[in-house]
Parts: sequence; C-alpha cells; structure tokens
Amino acid sequence: MFANTLKYKPSTSQVPEAGREIPVTIVTGFLGSGKTTLLNRLLKENHGKKIAVILNEIGEVNLDSELVVQSQEELKVMNNGCLCCTVRGDLSRIAKDLITKGLPFDYMVIETTGMADPSPVAQTFFMEEDIQRHYFLDSIVTVVDALYIDRNLEEIKETQDQIGFADVIVLNKTDLVDESRLKELEGKIRDINSQAKMLKTSHCNVPVTEILDIGAFNLDNKLEIYPDLKSQYHEHTHDEAIQSIYLEEKQPLNLEKLDRFLSLISSELGSQILRSKGVLNIEGEDQRIVFQGIHMTMGSSPDRPWNAGEERKTQMVFIGRHLPKDVLIEGLSLCIAK
Repeated sequence: MFANTLKYKPSTSQVPEAGREIPVTIVTGFLGSGKTTLLNRLLKENHGKKIAVILNEIGEVNLDSELVVQSQEELKVMNNGCLCCTVRGDLSRIAKDLITKGLPFDYMVIETTGMADPSPVAQTFFMEEDIQRHYFLDSIVTVVDALYIDRNLEEIKETQDQIGFADVIVLNKTDLVDESRLKELEGKIRDINSQAKMLKTSHCNVPVTEILDIGAFNLDNKLEIYPDLKSQYHEHTHDEAIQSIYLEEKQPLNLEKLDRFLSLISSELGSQILRSKGVLNIEGEDQRIVFQGIHMTMGSSPDRPWNAGEERKTQMVFIGRHLPKDVLIEGLSLCIAK
C-alpha cells in the first residue's frame, strides 16, 4: 500500500530542472521500530527542503498516512500490499508522476513496510533509465528496535536483511536497555553490518544532517555483498501466516472499556501480535488519541484536535500471526460508549 504526499518547507527551489537528479532516502526497519517517528522528525525539522514522501504498509488501509505529520497538500493512497513486491509497478510510477506533474520538491523519502526487504526497493533507482534521469539513491536508513531486536532477528528474516543492507543504522529506544545490553546489541549489529554508520538514540531523536543528503549509498560496495542486486528478477517470499487486520468504528469509544479490551488482547494475543497502531475516537475527547503497540507492549497518547468537518472514527490495525479477526471485531464493538 502506498501513500504519497508533498511536505512543504521554505525553499527557493522550483520544479526539478531537466537532468537534475533528486536524492532519495529509503527508511526501513521492522514493525514498530520507529520509522514513522523518524519520518515525522524529518518533516518537522526546519531544514529548508521540500520533501516528497512515499508511504507503504501491509494491509488494505494505510494508517501510517494518518500518523505522519499532515500538511495541506494532496494525499493519495494506493492499495498494493508490500512495496518490495510491487517495486516495478507503483513505486516507479509514483516517482515518474511526481516529475511529470511538475510538482516542486527537493528530496524524496520512502518509508517501507516493516516486512520489506530493502534491496528490491533500492533496485528501482539504478535499474530503470527513466528513474535514473531524475533520481539517485542517497542512503538506506534502517531503524532498529533495541528492546525487541533479538526476537525480531530470530523470527523474521527481513530484520537481518534490513540491517545488512543499511548505510545508516538508527539504534532506537536505547533508553529502554542498560549500558551493558547496549554494548551487546552494538556488537550483534556489527556482526551483520560492520560498515554502516550507527546512531544511538531514543524516540529517533537524531540530527537530520546525519540522515538526509549524506551521499552514503555506494552501489559497488553493495554488489560485493549482494552480487545479484542488479538482476532484474528478484525472488521474495513472505511468511504467509502474517496477516493485517483493520478495524473501524464510527461511534465514540468508552475509555475504560477500551482499556480492558486492549489489556485482554495483550495478555491473550501478545505473543502473536507483531505490531498494532491506530487513531482512537474517545467519548468526551476533543483530540485524536494515537494508539501504538509492539508485541505485548501497548500505549496511547493525545495527538491533535479533530479538524472541523473531519469524520471522527476509530481506526486500528493489528499485524501478526493467526489473529482471530472475528474476536477483535466483536471486542471493539463492546467498547462503544452507550
């Protein structure tokens, strides 16, 4: 699933000139590592760039488009599943459309789904001549969850691919582990990728100058590690047991009932849930509440006020293995405020 939008910052640049190449950063990392947090930081920072953003998520509905900092610009959503599987189609088309339509921007940032292998995403920018005329791959940034890295490496093949292919590794949530554990994690990451620059942080609070426009991607170096990278055919498979379940409720929710529902999900399904997130419409609240979860850890925080004319509704996504959709639907319905 793709969403693309332009996030405007003060800049003197206009429509990209003919022959001018636009730098591209791919932000990857497993589910819940902090990719959207990093993207929001890039969009909020006063760096003077106009950034074209492409979002990708598993499932029928892209909730990341709701969680990313919003502007007044047009937002488009296309339902296509995993970006790494449709890289020759929608990603290429979107990149070309941004140029064809004459939209003014200086930079492109792609946030992949947490289940994506970044290598075929990167292929788009050195395998297609039409793309190469206007873009070049600046860097691949992988966000790593310091709290759950062991579990992700053990259970999910893509986690190792994401770390191994990175130019920059953002080791996030370091505030949740002690110093000895942090050193152990650094060694584990270095065993997978000894060349990438590593930034240790919490809440993805890293300098934008360490992420954007750094010229870190080197195709020759990548080919030494991944000799098949320039091959047109890319074989990629997913864990078929992993599914994305989208829930929506237009009536306000009772906070106490919702807390009980989420506690029950955490205790009964926590080992099966990889990622959960959403926007909550709580009775008596004038603000949206953003809900986030990783495995059995769940939490929420106030977001922005509901806009005038905006439909107030709850939207939740649960990504995991063998999730009982009917149970989740029924549980949410029991949280409606009476």
